[in-house]
Amino acid sequence: MKQRFVLLVILMTVALALPAMLLNFNKKTDTYNLNNAEVNQLLNELSKDWDNVEKYRNTIVTNSYDFNYEVIDDAGMVLIKTDTGMPVDMGRATSERYTIRDIKVDGEVVGKLLIDNDFDTAISGAQNRFMLRYYIAILIEAVIIAVFLFWVFRNIVKPFDDLKDFASDVASGNLDKPLEMDRGNIFGNFTESFDIMRTELNEAKQKEYEAQRSKMELVSQLSHDIKTPVASIKALGELLEAQSTDDKSKERLNSIVSKADNIDVMVSDLFTKTLTDLNELNVDASEQESSILDKIIKDADHMDRITGDGVEGCIIMCDPLRTTQVINNIISNSYKYADTVIHLKSRIEDDCLVVSFEDEGGGVSEDDLPMITKRFRRGENAKGKPGSGLGLAIASELMEKMGGELEVENTSRGLLVTLYFQIA
Repeated sequence: MKQRFVLLVILMTVALALPAMLLNFNKKTDTYNLNNAEVNQLLNELSKDWDNVEKYRNTIVTNSYDFNYEVIDDAGMVLIKTDTGMPVDMGRATSERYTIRDIKVDGEVVGKLLIDNDFDTAISGAQNRFMLRYYIAILIEAVIIAVFLFWVFRNIVKPFDDLKDFASDVASGNLDKPLEMDRGNIFGNFTESFDIMRTELNEAKQKEYEAQRSKMELVSQLSHDIKTPVASIKALGELLEAQSTDDKSKERLNSIVSKADNIDVMVSDLFTKTLTDLNELNVDASEQESSILDKIIKDADHMDRITGDGVEGCIIMCDPLRTTQVINNIISNSYKYADTVIHLKSRIEDDCLVVSFEDEGGGVSEDDLPMITKRFRRGENAKGKPGSGLGLAIASELMEKMGGELEVENTSRGLLVTLYFQIA
């Protein structure tokens, strides 16, 4: 891994230096190369035949050399030239970068030889060669960079993304998906350790689940077993109360029966909560006429505190048994904590039947309000009164299992509990 990384760094360095290397390669070929032998030969011919040459005036002559040229005398007069487009004076020849040589006869300068370097063609050729090298350099550099980026993606980016996804799975509790191990990437040495950690966490989670399930099954069994002696105590207390003729004894026996009822309610709540945690609480929501709610409410309101016009007629989704538990809990809580009249209202809203119960007990504190549907949480107004803090929590869970919802809020009169039933 380390050797391959060093090799890629070297290739990247070469890629960055490659344009400069290619652009400077054979730089001399970008300049115009004049054949000095031919130039000297032409100068010798002109010197020897100068007497005839100086008789010409701006005359086009046949060219036997690889370059165009022009001859002027010492007065600047054009004598001969090989191309009509050639300059007619020294100034223009100089500006167009002509090669200028002296023509000498017996050591005396008698004229000038102006040689066309074809500089534009040379520049064009140099530019073409420059661009060719430039594009080749860019292409090679692009290939090297692409290889480097592919290596980075395969050996760094993708393994890092895999680790990130693995961490998300672990954080969300999904410990069944193994982390693919590849020692070829940069995180290869850590991959196996992470997967071992996942395996150990999964084993610990399974052990914790088994321990929790065992504990909840024990609580469920105890809750069930406690109900039998409590029922016996209640029955015996009611029998003794019925047979007693002494008012003080009747009062004490009535207190025993009342406490037995409280214990029975708390044990029932604990039993229901445990079944919910074990996912063994059966909720079978089916299509029911909403009039079933009127019957459940009437049966639960044994103190005749409910006022209202009844429930709107429609077909709803509910489990009659679990709905009875929910409504019994709401009404018994109102009896216990508010001890006032209960206002019943209902309406159809979108695809729900909304049924609300509002007492006149002043409600609960705003701090306690969000917590009273949580397990084992009770409001300040519950102090000194029997209860487990499970009632509304269980009612809320039962409503959710039936596809509905339970909401609580304070009003100007007291506490408002609202049930939402899905319309079939």
